[in-house]
Amino acid sequence: MHPVSEVFPALRWVLVAPKGASTALTLFTWFDSMPAGSLRGIALSSDSINANYEELSARGVVFESPPMAQPWGRIEAIFHDPDGNTIVLQQQP
Repeated sequence: MHPVSEVFPALRWVLVAPKGASTALTLFTWFDSMPAGSLRGIALSSDSINANYEELSARGVVFESPPMAQPWGRIEAIFHDPDGNTIVLQQQP
């Protein structure tokens, strides 16, 4: 497993969350299609990404690809909502 900083050394981000929270926001600027102040990307944690993928696909959600392992160690599946937001399902390996 490689940290994101090793795979993409030019990328920088800030992860913010209240103390003790299970939810966090990641602030970043490396996508031209997501300028500062826009809400275009949301990542959701999953305990069972394959089950979530199967259930959402059965309900008509179109994913970019099935869940795939990423170089930084997470499993991800990506889809887009009707408003153009990108939703990333993530699961720790």
